[in-house]
Amino acid sequence: MGRDIKFRQAYQLLKKKEKEKSILTTEELINTMGWKYSTVKTYINKKWSRFLKRKGNGYTVKGVLEYTEESFARISSQKQEKSEDPFRPELSPEVEALLTKAREAAILAVDLYNKPATTFKTHAFIVLMIIAWTSILNAIFERNGLDYYEKNSEGKYIVIDGDKKAWTLGNCIKEYFNGSNKPIERNLEFMIGLRNKIEHRFLPAIDLKVAGECQAMLLNFEELILREFGSYYSLGETHSLALQFTTVGTEARWKALKAFRAREYQTVEAYIEKFRGSLDKSIYEDPNYSFKVYLIPKLGNHASSSDIAVEFIKFNHNNPDEMEQYAKQIAFIKEKQVQVANQGKLRPSQVAQRVSQAINKPFGIYEHTLAWKKYEIRPQQKGSTNCDTRFCQYDVAHNDYVYTEDWVAFLIKKLYDDNEYNSLKNLKMK
Repeated sequence: MGRDIKFRQAYQLLKKKEKEKSILTTEELINTMGWKYSTVKTYINKKWSRFLKRKGNGYTVKGVLEYTEESFARISSQKQEKSEDPFRPELSPEVEALLTKAREAAILAVDLYNKPATTFKTHAFIVLMIIAWTSILNAIFERNGLDYYEKNSEGKYIVIDGDKKAWTLGNCIKEYFNGSNKPIERNLEFMIGLRNKIEHRFLPAIDLKVAGECQAMLLNFEELILREFGSYYSLGETHSLALQFTTVGTEARWKALKAFRAREYQTVEAYIEKFRGSLDKSIYEDPNYSFKVYLIPKLGNHASSSDIAVEFIKFNHNNPDEMEQYAKQIAFIKEKQVQVANQGKLRPSQVAQRVSQAINKPFGIYEHTLAWKKYEIRPQQKGSTNCDTRFCQYDVAHNDYVYTEDWVAFLIKKLYDDNEYNSLKNLKMK
């Protein structure tokens, strides 16, 4: 430990000299470290030769500022495994094993998701990323000395096949975040529930439906590693943006959505809509819950002016001015669509069916009529266009009203609450 302190003292001296662009002398190192001339010269000629260049009676210093105090101490170590890998954090074998497991699970998840021929991509990605998240949180708990194993009512560890049972990801989330980052917590809760819904189903069409949540789950994982363990364990340099054979056009998206609405998808769709409908707008729109992007051509004034082909710009959703600027830019790049009458609108029977599935309670045409009256989204007399356009639209050709996806989400969020649902059911039709 004494030698490690000396290395850190030497680091501060070299760092100061590099900042000042002044000459370092051997005598300064001897006085700082209290070592013999021969020992100091050995380090100058071997361990620190990458930083020091002879000039007159001393040395110029360059490159020390790229290292932390800890990594400089590792370079100076007599242990070869430390000096050859200076940026590797000092971790216990237990923590390092959990961290390695977390990284490899995440890397494998991305590899499988990005393979063009993989049709099981979302299922595999979610399962592996839940393993990754559980392992990274366990690594943090292990490093911090927190007991993260389950106990029975008598306070004894629950043992399965000779091993103590660790907390589930749900318990790990509560312990680590404790309500401090709702978008990330809700993203992980959504993924846990979705995994439970799809683990015995084969539903390739789900990929486009939850791609935003999948991307957010990965980016949040990367940020957690950087925050807790530093850049050494970052995934950023191991993966690039996945290349696609073609763009996903409007026709392909509609086919995927049509397949998603098929009978075998109804249980999963009900879960997704119920969960999303329960979210506050601020959480649903937060990129930590669901990461959504447009990919547009990046233009440069000269052939070499755009050195990086793909750049992710950090989006601060708490900055209203920035949000407004992005909204204006998006307006210029939205694809042109041929207008189709009532495209994306729903009949009352469709709304009722989807709401009933999502809240798992009886909700038919009668209840739907009570709902639009209770929440006053449209007039009772047909023929009037005076309705809440967020939720409904008057259809002149059929002298009737059609409803929006936002109306479905609104009803799911409202009626998921038993008191609100009972209040609606107790209304009398006028």
